Amino acid sequence: MSNLLATKLHRPALSPNRVARPHIIQRLNEGLETGRQLTLVSAPAGFGKTVCVSEWVEALDMPVTWLSLDAADDDPGRFFTYFVAAMQNVDEDIGGEIEGVLRAGQLPPSEIISTTLINDILELEGRFVLVLDDFQVIQDGVILQVLEDLVSNLPQALHLVLVTREDPPLPLARLRANNRLTEIRAGDLRFTSSEANHYLNDVMGLSLSQADTTLLKERTEGWIVGLHLAAIALRSMRPPQSPLSAPDRTREEPDPSLFIATLSGSHRFILSYLTEEVLNRQPDDIQGFLLQTSILERLSGDLCNAVTGRTDSRTMLERLFNANLFLIPLDDEGQWYRYHQLFADLLHDRQETLQVANTAGLHQRASHWYAQEGMVSEAIQHALAAGDYAMAVNLIESHAMDMLMQWHLKTVEGWMRSIPTDWCAASPRANLAFAWMYLMRGNPAQAAPYLERLGTLFSGPQNGAQTGVTDPSLEARWLALQSMLLNAHGKPVDSIQLAKRALEIVPQEDGQVRSMIYLGLANAYQQLDDYDNAVGAFQMIIQHGQAAGNSVTELLGISGLALLAIQHGQYHFAFEITSQGIDRIERSGSLPPISTALYGELGVIYYQWHQLEQAHSNFIRAIQVSTLSGYSDAEIYYGVILSRLFQIKGDLDAAAREIQKAVDLMQVEAPAAVREEVESQQVRIYLAQNRLAAAERVLKGHGFSFREKFTFPDLAPGQNITRPVGLLYISALRILLHRAIVKHELASLKPGIELAIRLIEEALLHGYIPFAIETLLLRAQMHAGLGNDQASRGDYIHALELAEPEEFISIFLEEGPLVVEALADMLKRGELGNVQPDYVENILEAFSGPQPSAGVEPVGPITALTERELDVLRLMAEGLKYEEIAKRLYISLNTVRTHVKAIYGKLDVNNRTKAIEMAKQLHIL
Repeated sequence: MSNLLATKLHRPALSPNRVARPHIIQRLNEGLETGRQLTLVSAPAGFGKTVCVSEWVEALDMPVTWLSLDAADDDPGRFFTYFVAAMQNVDEDIGGEIEGVLRAGQLPPSEIISTTLINDILELEGRFVLVLDDFQVIQDGVILQVLEDLVSNLPQALHLVLVTREDPPLPLARLRANNRLTEIRAGDLRFTSSEANHYLNDVMGLSLSQADTTLLKERTEGWIVGLHLAAIALRSMRPPQSPLSAPDRTREEPDPSLFIATLSGSHRFILSYLTEEVLNRQPDDIQGFLLQTSILERLSGDLCNAVTGRTDSRTMLERLFNANLFLIPLDDEGQWYRYHQLFADLLHDRQETLQVANTAGLHQRASHWYAQEGMVSEAIQHALAAGDYAMAVNLIESHAMDMLMQWHLKTVEGWMRSIPTDWCAASPRANLAFAWMYLMRGNPAQAAPYLERLGTLFSGPQNGAQTGVTDPSLEARWLALQSMLLNAHGKPVDSIQLAKRALEIVPQEDGQVRSMIYLGLANAYQQLDDYDNAVGAFQMIIQHGQAAGNSVTELLGISGLALLAIQHGQYHFAFEITSQGIDRIERSGSLPPISTALYGELGVIYYQWHQLEQAHSNFIRAIQVSTLSGYSDAEIYYGVILSRLFQIKGDLDAAAREIQKAVDLMQVEAPAAVREEVESQQVRIYLAQNRLAAAERVLKGHGFSFREKFTFPDLAPGQNITRPVGLLYISALRILLHRAIVKHELASLKPGIELAIRLIEEALLHGYIPFAIETLLLRAQMHAGLGNDQASRGDYIHALELAEPEEFISIFLEEGPLVVEALADMLKRGELGNVQPDYVENILEAFSGPQPSAGVEPVGPITALTERELDVLRLMAEGLKYEEIAKRLYISLNTVRTHVKAIYGKLDVNNRTKAIEMAKQLHIL
């Protein structure tokens, strides 16, 4: 890939035989100097677009980055990988987070890509030029949407140049009306009579009369490629011969003037005619080389040797280049070339006409060469072109999963459509890859046909032998997928049985498949509330993910284990493993979507410890990664946390605003993992605002009723009360408590206490400590409302005893002044039982002391910036780039970006320059 990427990011070399086009260069310079941000160079093939732009940018006194596109780049994952790489030629920080997400196998939403790139470009202090050559190949809607967003909001630092054969579907009219567009078209690029005379006689070495050059210019309408081919044909009519031509003394050569006079017809006719003239004058071995290599989009000596069977292809390519025969270098070392597209098309047409019987063999040789070089996509393309489906399927079996993890989804789907159904049906690996692709993207219906085929392939030993399916890893992988489907359908017992069968047959060394199996097992054990086995399964996922070198699988295991520990109140254990996972992320430079969960989990832990600055930092990072991945879960959950913090501080208006933001986000996307968190906080806010009816309406849709008689969804004995379900019952207890305190309906406390007893028993039975603590605190208040102070104190002490080992703080503060006052009274009276007074003092201090803003309110910048953020700000002021700052402070590049975003938020700025100015105004620097 790096070899291919180098050619795609290389600006085409300038031929010494080019004609200077000062009027074109002047037009291009004017567009740049007047501040226009987009230049469109649009004309049919053969008008010298690329040459003109290349000549222009060579003389520019600013950074230039170039990306040459081809049809395979019309795939979002592939395109944005190259697009970001092109940007990073100018500044390595541009698109760093997008690159990390792409590397992890995720494609961010189009608006996130454009917004992130725009924000990164805004960080630059100078200007640069980005050229996208052959842009007409881009038709994908996602790519075009990002580029439309970019050109509509293009930062001044970037001047974008599109070189294309046809106008792209971008808002050109609006840009034109706003004087933001420079246009170079076919009429501008046609050779004038003087340019044609100079090119034909001075550059190509002909001795044509003024009348002949004028007529030839008119016949070709100044079309540069037509003039070029005519010049080659004319040059071969007289000595000195072309370096590639051999004189044919038996042939009567036409008169140049007569030859020019007979030229007429369409561009296509003229080009075809002239190509025939040029090719017919080449020796047979040259013609053979040209026709055989016309199947290649790029040419190198080794590749051409493999396709043609020659041993001198590199020398041949150099001779063709020196003869100016439409060969364009793609690097500075003369390793890679391509034919001019028009010339290549005509060569290929002729090859299909004259040597069609050999075409498949040429593609097969190219496919084998690319496969040996590790250029898989090109190898598969040539195998498909050859109709060699055995080769194509073999390559897809080996590499489709890796391509999918790099988000080359469109490319893989294109391969699928190109392979006859019979070939795909007989390939278990291909079916496994396609089934996994759809399952991981939440499309089980689309995965179903592939899983059905797999069921046939693995239905029995006899059938397996007939289809050649004897690899136990393949069958184990299929069983793992089936296990995951059963979990999705709520059948954990059946899922475990299949997973155990898979473990019996999978080779011990196959860590990748084993980690997949344990993913299914962990989910099944969680559904069955089998904590010990779930922990063991997650640990095996981590272990096998590490063994297989699969960081995403490893992080899935870490995140799952951390969440399990948090649900059971094991915060120190969760803190240890999430910290390790985040360190793994930041060292890898990859940002898989699961990173959101790890940052969010660490934020939850810090929040419960009431370390709000650290909680804020991790939640912000979770939101950044979540947004890049196209999800809003983290932002919604953080809205819940902010609302709780405001409520603790007594600012109900702000608390209500934050939860409403979360509700609004949830209307667009309703992730199940956070819906109950939002609804629970809604109930808290409505009750604090004395809006009892609104609070009751939140729970009505879940089967709770508070009219006349309190009714709720029944709890089966031993039912696993997960946090989402538990939040609904706890919210019901809050409503009952509110009715007793505010409306003096003491009768509502009895059913509340009865429900609380069942909830606490189930929570303690299954080890859900946070849920048990929260319910105990509510029941303690209910007992106090009935005047049962001893029972109330007993619940408070029990809650403290459960919370003290893991240092819970915020869970007590969320209950408000009544709970805090009760704890203060118990501390004063010495009625804490075995609970250490220092622990209760910490809770009281957190409630009564100054509340850290955690980004909630604007505060003085000196107190808002942490010491590390001040370090980063000082180095930014020195002009250091992010990578230099990371090296200076011995932290990761992602950590630097996190600190910078926090600095911008606290100083209310959006770029480096403004941050430094603000810091100076506030006397920080």
